[in-house]
Amino acid sequence: MDSERPLLIGISARILYDPPEGFEIKKKTVQYLEDSLAHLVTKRGGLIFMVPSLEMHSRLEKKDLDVHQYADVLDGLVLQGGVDISPTTYGEEPIEVMKDHRTDPIRDRYELKLLKAFVQKKKPVLGICRGFQLMNVFKGGTLFQDLPTQHEHGVAHRSDSYDAFTHAVKVVNGGMMDKMYERKFGEIVSIHHQGVNKLGTGLQIEAVSDDGLVEAFSSTEEDFYFGVQWHPEFHADEEERFLSAEPLMKAFLKACKKAKEATPIQEPPLNP
Repeated sequence: MDSERPLLIGISARILYDPPEGFEIKKKTVQYLEDSLAHLVTKRGGLIFMVPSLEMHSRLEKKDLDVHQYADVLDGLVLQGGVDISPTTYGEEPIEVMKDHRTDPIRDRYELKLLKAFVQKKKPVLGICRGFQLMNVFKGGTLFQDLPTQHEHGVAHRSDSYDAFTHAVKVVNGGMMDKMYERKFGEIVSIHHQGVNKLGTGLQIEAVSDDGLVEAFSSTEEDFYFGVQWHPEFHADEEERFLSAEPLMKAFLKACKKAKEATPIQEPPLNP
């Protein structure tokens, strides 16, 4: 029975175009997902599927498989972190400090198509870091291309310590997150130098940092369209100072269960 199957959760792929020396796959493009993120969903009952980029120059033709088929079958989507979004994706030219900075327009195009497909199918979407930023762009928003030069308010949002770097966020009153969390203030793992500038259409702010930067948002137009600028997969939930990932994941998977029950997978007909 469809009601007995686990939740099927897609995670967008990170893309490695030039594997480093010593990597066993040479001179090939590699698509992958981050281990901690997969475990964050899996240990709460989701069955993970990585959704690969299907560019026209790949061996897979668009007629063979496209993002809409993933949106038909899967119950929800997680957009994971990664390299910066190209300013051209939201209609801007790179500022001086970004002109030689690594971005990924190919991944931008792929994830925007993927996001659109899941939104059209009314499937829940959770965006993390880069995924959060892309969800803002999808809704017509823009980004600070470089926070240190465009949003100088004294709060650092990343450091060389990577996933050991944290700062505080505050939950905004009256939103979805206000209902999810008893605690309205906590530390989060922050690894980014870009952030929301113009908020996209239909989005409402759910959490902010001390410098006023948007750290989480939800949509007033979809049942579950939620993004966080931080990395909940790197939180040590046993440490009280952290804003736990548990309420967020519980809300996401609850929305995925609702979507699953609304659109059960249709079994193919048996051959006569």
